Amino acid sequence: MNNVLGSTTQKVLSVFFAASIAFVMSSAALAQQDTRTPEEKAYQYRGGVFHAMEWKMGQMIQAKIQADKQAFQKHAGDMAYLAGLIDEGFIANSIVEGSKAKPEIWQDREDFSRRANELQQTAAAFAESGDIEGFNPRKFGGDTCGACHRNYKEKDKE
Repeated sequence: MNNVLGSTTQKVLSVFFAASIAFVMSSAALAQQDTRTPEEKAYQYRGGVFHAMEWKMGQMIQAKIQADKQAFQKHAGDMAYLAGLIDEGFIANSIVEGSKAKPEIWQDREDFSRRANELQQTAAAFAESGDIEGFNPRKFGGDTCGACHRNYKEKDKE
């Protein structure tokens, strides 16, 4: 019985070891195939952050509709965290194909960073207070997101 158990365990460990090696090798191969420039990676990074923020804005609105203060505070806190990630996605020369970033971001980086910080602080204040009644999605979006978009994002061409 011990030989059967030992043999089965040895087979399982051999398969696990082989799968681990295959995973490490395929991960290394994929990393070598990544031909994106740092600027392209920054563009994709900030796109991910903005998509997550869009989702969180929707969750904040939904929590307001449902009068769920706890969910509202959670999503506002998440929004504040995400807003803190914006600035690092705008590395120099990262206006790549598909980007709507304006050169003004880098011409007045201090103002751009200040506006991102204001978004973070506003969302954090909602997270802390849980003030669902005081949360006006249109005003929040216009005063925070829109304040930056007006100066630093190309308009959609429709």
